[in-house]
Amino acid sequence: MHLIRLPSAGFACWSPLLAGALLLSACSGNGGSEAATALPLPTGHYEGPISYQGTELRVALELRETRPGQLTAAVSFPQVPGLEFDAATARYRAPQLVLEQHPDQAGSITIQAVREGDFLRGVLSWDSVQADFVWVRRGEAAAPGYRETTLAVGTQRLRLLLPDDTLARHPALALLMPPAATAAAARRATYLARHGIAALLVPVAAPAAGPPDSLAWQGAVAALAGLRRQAAVDSGRVGYWGRGPGCQQVAGAAGQRPHPSFVVLEAAPVATREAAQPYQVLNRLRIPALAYYAGLDTTVQAAVSARRLRPALGYRRGTEIRTIPQATAGFLRPARTGPDGQWQWPQPAPEYWTGLVDWLKER
Repeated sequence: MHLIRLPSAGFACWSPLLAGALLLSACSGNGGSEAATALPLPTGHYEGPISYQGTELRVALELRETRPGQLTAAVSFPQVPGLEFDAATARYRAPQLVLEQHPDQAGSITIQAVREGDFLRGVLSWDSVQADFVWVRRGEAAAPGYRETTLAVGTQRLRLLLPDDTLARHPALALLMPPAATAAAARRATYLARHGIAALLVPVAAPAAGPPDSLAWQGAVAALAGLRRQAAVDSGRVGYWGRGPGCQQVAGAAGQRPHPSFVVLEAAPVATREAAQPYQVLNRLRIPALAYYAGLDTTVQAAVSARRLRPALGYRRGTEIRTIPQATAGFLRPARTGPDGQWQWPQPAPEYWTGLVDWLKER
């Protein structure tokens, strides 16, 4: 994908202002930047297009002040459900705004803009693509689609996202979150909470080499027990999620009481017969498992791992292994030129997002 700067009205004379403003913004922290200006934060619902090689994509941006001086941002693409995300970083120093999907992660989205009254004018960077934009404020920010609270587990206060709907009880997932899986877990948690699944983010240590240490499971087991006691959670429909090497932590925790009702595994590395052994506990305890692999994921031997994992998980109803071809590790189909010669934006793999929600609700 070639680097392209798309023209927009008046951008040539404005871009030096943006460059200098963003340099100042990068030098100031989030808390200090909001405190440094008496002007109100640019909260509200903004919308408008970005375009690349003639293909337009609508964008919606929700900017909220969750606490005095603290800005949060949610970005969505109405034409492409599944691409939405909550920005990990939101910085504002009047008039400059910087949003980052996942700082320091390849392929993530960055938005850099200047506020001009009810307009945001700037650049959206996505991998090697840069698209200029002008978005307009259209009222107040929409509700996030979920309720956020905390769950006390030992000395930790864990982030719990609850669906904002009329149901009294919901299926729930405790997402085990070693440092390498933090971004993936957070994105899945917000998506699931907006689609009727309660989600608890559980920070855990990075998996150690060699046999799993039972001490590493204690926090996860305590989190699952606490999640089951929540009034808005169906205690009989609570499970674990893990990704990559963290899948072994899921298997280890699943063998402890209280047992989960189900587990979700992503990119579990199972290249050998020995590596498959920890997952046999799921078969012995009759715990349904959904395992996902992405065909373009270079971090795991997807075909080999899927084949080794299958007998370890067993063949009973409800247990599935799904490999999604032509999908990246984040379960996206990369940008490409279509058969008609038209450039296409990256697309979420519906087999993953829709399939995950449907499977969880069926448990």
